[in-house]
Amino acid sequence: MEKINKIYRRILRIYMDKEYQRKIKNKDCSIISMNCVGVVSHELGLRFNSPTVNLWFTPKEFIKFLSQLEHYIYDCKIEMDEKNSEKYGYPVGKLEDIHVYFTHYETFEQAKQKWIERLKRLNMDNLYIIMVQKDGCTEQDICSFDSLKFKHKVIFTVKEYPQYRSAYYIPKSEVDIQNVKNLCDYQSKFTGKRWLDEFDWISFLNER
Repeated sequence: MEKINKIYRRILRIYMDKEYQRKIKNKDCSIISMNCVGVVSHELGLRFNSPTVNLWFTPKEFIKFLSQLEHYIYDCKIEMDEKNSEKYGYPVGKLEDIHVYFTHYETFEQAKQKWIERLKRLNMDNLYIIMVQKDGCTEQDICSFDSLKFKHKVIFTVKEYPQYRSAYYIPKSEVDIQNVKNLCDYQSKFTGKRWLDEFDWISFLNER
């Protein structure tokens, strides 16, 4: 049944994804994401021009990573964190004092190879930053994210925060008062729409 559902949803998404891909103009952008929401690049028909794909950061470490992005991207070599890898059951890397949780990789070698490969494509002049309120993300973290000096950024939140320009609330997307759902999930078994489709990615990414 699950296999049939996947095929059904894939068919439903064909038109939607074609519309995305027809409208997107900024094809050389790099999306830096706190978690797997960054795979929206796939829906948009964009190449993964960022190493932050199929992985996640904790909110505070993601903000620290962004605040010194060039240092962590170019000066720090990614190394294995054996202790945390054993705890989580999947590879965990470290960029100095920042943990990178490679959820969707079987081995650290594979994760490291993809990190280096996609890092070479990173366009620092065309960055789009995505964060999600979950995993202990506080309002202070939202405020800190909002203060970061990136022209294009968005944080998906559990409620409306009109005081923060980068905050965006998708109605009914909250799990509880502290966590947003996995936005890559489908909204129901009868639709091809994911929660992330409730955001205007075309306008966001086409703005230069």
